[in-house]
Amino acid sequence: MAPPRKVLTMQNLRRLGGGAGILAGIAAAWHLLGAAVIIPSAHLSLAAQESPHKYLVFALKHQDLIWWINVPGGILAPLLGLILLLALADRLREDAPDRSLIGLALGIVGMIGFAAGGSLKLFGLGSLVPFHLTNKTGAAIAFYAVNGTANSFLHLGDVAMGLGALVFGSIMLRMRGYYGQAGSLSVITGAALIVSAFDPLGAVYLIASLLTIAWLAGTGAVLWMEPATGAARKGRVSDTREDSLMVMSRGAGAR
Repeated sequence: MAPPRKVLTMQNLRRLGGGAGILAGIAAAWHLLGAAVIIPSAHLSLAAQESPHKYLVFALKHQDLIWWINVPGGILAPLLGLILLLALADRLREDAPDRSLIGLALGIVGMIGFAAGGSLKLFGLGSLVPFHLTNKTGAAIAFYAVNGTANSFLHLGDVAMGLGALVFGSIMLRMRGYYGQAGSLSVITGAALIVSAFDPLGAVYLIASLLTIAWLAGTGAVLWMEPATGAARKGRVSDTREDSLMVMSRGAGAR
């Protein structure tokens, strides 16, 4: 009875990781939409979000908006991404045990960097809003310190997650079906993430963000569909073929 339980546990892990990846992609998409569209539409551009006086004045008036945009993408998405990475590393462990562990380690560092940077952006900068009302110069200096630290964590996340995606992609490229396609996307996303670490506000940032969203959701979908696909392959058609082969072999033996 032990093998069926093991298979069931692996299927549940892949379903859990796949679902987490899809949700992480949705959360990251919401964060990108908020940072690149919703907040700029409220008269705070991407470049202005790095300015202490413009950002803190905006945050004073739109604290709820900043909260609802940054919590899903800055904190929830990396945590869900960790579950996806654990499930993906477990899936690829049989094919490449050493490289899957390296990819997992790099991915964990990357997700921790994203979560730490997102938390500093949300809570660290948010704590400076009332301080800015009484001491604008001191709040600006503190803003540069907190925001610079947050951006450093985010750049670390870009590089580490990019390297992890490259490692995972090198494994999946050798596989067939949807995993091979996910491997191509993983390699492209990894390269874009590494480049975006040096261009955090330009077009590369937007491209890397879109690719990351696609990679999270796409890889999650592949993991989610695999247990159902595997069950379909073990269905009645294969059983019928095995039975027919057994009957033919028995008939040949009788002759």
